[in-house]
Amino acid sequence: MNNLYLVDDDQAVLDSLSWMLKGLGYQPKVFLSADCFLKSINIQQPAIAILDVQMPGMDGSALLNRMTEADSPITVIMLSGHGNIAMAVQAIQKGALDFLEKPVDGDKLASLLEQASVQTEQNMHRKVTRQELLNKLATLTARELEVMDKVLEGKLNKVIAAELNIAQRTLELHRQKVMQKMQVSNIAELAFLMGKSIA
Repeated sequence: MNNLYLVDDDQAVLDSLSWMLKGLGYQPKVFLSADCFLKSINIQQPAIAILDVQMPGMDGSALLNRMTEADSPITVIMLSGHGNIAMAVQAIQKGALDFLEKPVDGDKLASLLEQASVQTEQNMHRKVTRQELLNKLATLTARELEVMDKVLEGKLNKVIAAELNIAQRTLELHRQKVMQKMQVSNIAELAFLMGKSIA
């Protein structure tokens, strides 16, 4: 089970939500501010976070932004005592899974936590896949990157060789190297790998 974090400046809310979550089988870690949360938690590790929107200092929306910019795999559920539709839409556009109003409905929260658990696994898988791809790309030389880009544009060997002002045999060797380093056996696999990473 993923780690679960609660961030809210209201101790009474933290207490009641913790009680509810423990009843659902979770062991939440609680924080009274976004700063405390950021100082204590590695946001690159998979988890679920329930964030209050309105807090002094860094609010929930700013914290969500920080996590999104850092490409954190943590799935976020936003929480507000004074929610409105615009706020909910904005939070979801920024990457939150959903938006709950206080007092929280236990059944809805339980269902959301199941979704959040699946989402966190997907986030982590995507992050690992992207890192693996970046590691492979880092092994390519500048010339191999040029060749790969042109191959992915669908250009023929002789056209690429002419554009790069190299012999066709040299180009074929570069192509071979690209395939070996990217660990693919054909252009379709390479295109799929690159396309998947951009998503």
